[in-house]
Amino acid sequence: MKARHVTAACLAVSLIASQALAADRWLGAWGFAPVSPNAPPPASAPNPAPAPAPAPPATQQTPPPLASGPSTVADVTIRQLVRVSAAGTKVRVRLSNEFGTAPIVIGKAAVAPAKADGSAGEGKALTFGGQAQAMIYPGAPLYSDPVDLPVAALQELAVSLYLPEETKLPTHSLRQTLSDKGDFTTAARFGDKPLRLGAIVSGVEVASVPPRRVIVTLGDSITEGAGSTPGAYQSWPDLLAVRLAGRAAVVNVGISGNRVLRERSGPSALARFDRDVLSVPGATDVVLMEGINDINRAFNPQYGERANADDLIGAYKQIILRAHAKGLRIHGATLTPQGGYRSFSPQTEATRQAVNAWIRTSGAFDGVIDFDAAVRDPKKPDTMVEAYQSGDWLHPGDAGYKVMAAAVDLRLFGVK
Repeated sequence: MKARHVTAACLAVSLIASQALAADRWLGAWGFAPVSPNAPPPASAPNPAPAPAPAPPATQQTPPPLASGPSTVADVTIRQLVRVSAAGTKVRVRLSNEFGTAPIVIGKAAVAPAKADGSAGEGKALTFGGQAQAMIYPGAPLYSDPVDLPVAALQELAVSLYLPEETKLPTHSLRQTLSDKGDFTTAARFGDKPLRLGAIVSGVEVASVPPRRVIVTLGDSITEGAGSTPGAYQSWPDLLAVRLAGRAAVVNVGISGNRVLRERSGPSALARFDRDVLSVPGATDVVLMEGINDINRAFNPQYGERANADDLIGAYKQIILRAHAKGLRIHGATLTPQGGYRSFSPQTEATRQAVNAWIRTSGAFDGVIDFDAAVRDPKKPDTMVEAYQSGDWLHPGDAGYKVMAAAVDLRLFGVK
């Protein structure tokens, strides 16, 4: 009898322990890739004559750009709104100073549910190793301690950081609000209007009991969502997250201007793959859509860089190998048309077509998403449908991103 009691007790303890472990299974729910500062091209370099870009159609409402905020701040609070793509019982926040050269001092931090009007509800103070204040050292990220904060898939959170000392903000910016002088981390609202500000928050993760797939979207401006309405969650990864809500998470690590082979607007896809993809907790899948910036610069005499179809295909093969080595499935997305864009030429189009043909037919990827077929004009296959582009004939607008998200076969991610 004693042995049976001991066995039963051990089973009970084991069950409790396994449940505790399951409750703290962390998943990436939102992401924003850190970016290094870029040196501008030499002023003496010749610029090719740009192709004329037609005005957007009358039905296309091109969103106005956000005003840029200061690059250096002191004694202010910055609030960043993020929409998490997975539900959870706890939240932790990842901050980044990975390309900074001086420490960033966090005087106070908080996370709260965001209300429909963008104001912050009642939230939780964030701590770092049990302390309210923290320092993010140059070249490093910093994780907050977990906080008990139940969140739903597609819920918006407000992350507020008080920066008491002079702080040079990171290069990669997004829509945020900036306070007057002082600590406003617990204020419901501050700031007159959103600004483009360097983002210190680079990830939000949730503790989730049910296992879910986590899809990381790796790409350039078309993945980040350039051309869509700011703050409206209209990028194709945002819209894909809506389709997958409650069944899979989507973490967007697109960087405008990014390239596969060489640094520009941050490390290349080859260089940042480990940090921006493999380090995402719970990552199961990658969607790779990148290469058009490599192609455009290869045929620009200002740069004189080589990037033919074989170079890009070789890089894709390397990324596929690295994903598979860590047990991730990787899906290749075709490059969308850019007829009418200033860098378009017969040479860039021939390279794009060769790359897309390999993505479609090689069988190297675990799945293929044909964004090119989804948005191209049937009468002019080198050009996007006019109503889908945002005005420059390279970046889709809200309508184009909606079509792209709808073109993704959810069965690639085990969803029917």
